[in-house]
Amino acid sequence: MKILATGTAGMLGSSLVPALVAAGHDVVPTDINLADRHPWGPFGPELGHLDVRDRHAVREVFESVRPDFVAHLAAETSLEVSDANPAHAYLTNTTATKLIAQQCGRRGIPIVYISTAGVFDGTKTGAYTEFDEPNPINTYGDSKWRGEVEVAQFAPQHYIVRAGWMVGGGAAKDHKFVSRILDQVRAGRTTLHAVGDKLGTPTYTTDFAACLLNLIDSEVYGLYHMACEGEGTRYDVAAEILSVLGRDDIDLVEVTSEFFAEEFPSMRPYSEIMINQALDLQGMNLMRPWREALAHYLSHEFADLLAPAASLAM
Repeated sequence: MKILATGTAGMLGSSLVPALVAAGHDVVPTDINLADRHPWGPFGPELGHLDVRDRHAVREVFESVRPDFVAHLAAETSLEVSDANPAHAYLTNTTATKLIAQQCGRRGIPIVYISTAGVFDGTKTGAYTEFDEPNPINTYGDSKWRGEVEVAQFAPQHYIVRAGWMVGGGAAKDHKFVSRILDQVRAGRTTLHAVGDKLGTPTYTTDFAACLLNLIDSEVYGLYHMACEGEGTRYDVAAEILSVLGRDDIDLVEVTSEFFAEEFPSMRPYSEIMINQALDLQGMNLMRPWREALAHYLSHEFADLLAPAASLAM
């Protein structure tokens, strides 16, 4: 298939585009950030420009590319940026998604839209499934949920796929929690702090890409959760990182969200734990336990940070 992919300069795109190419698809990757025209390495297609918020540009790219399928990754993912500028968040995550979905609907093209566990309010006891009602508590979550509504309304052939806490991208593209911990390790910090009062489900981009390709091939459209198996807090993830690296010389201190309130003031759900019930029910869940996936990620992308004993154990 010829696949138009939006927002592919980030951590998920760096895993998904190579996976699509390896599967034999003709991928046309786009983004507004062209600082690196090959974020997946020297091989593969060159990144092209597309601002999904520009309705004229969206229409023109559909007319010129004539895709058979669309992977819509483009989004504003910062909670703080979204809360500080709601108009920007809704334009990027909701209105732009409507523009893409409308083009897909008019042309009879399937679309996959990447959403988030942040559509839930975090009050549920136990893991969220696809059958739970969204109730977002911040601008980011609300704008992404409304994007889901636009996709469902305008593109009948759709996959709406909710991811958990994203992990992946390597040193060049990983700018989220795992990278923050690794940067501190690399800088020689002997004491780290991590939040223990928020629960979630890490999601390894390499596993996500493989599972997503399998879902696309199935042509079983609908709403899906796609996160690694298991659950944990940010503290649990940080502790696992240090364990995999073999860094028992670093002290890890568990703190509450208030510790980072100045840097991250946006309200976050207490729980973003998801299970992939729709995938499980249809025998299509390829996601590994998060600890196994995290160990794979660290050993392949950050081997230089492994203590000698940890390297021998891998």
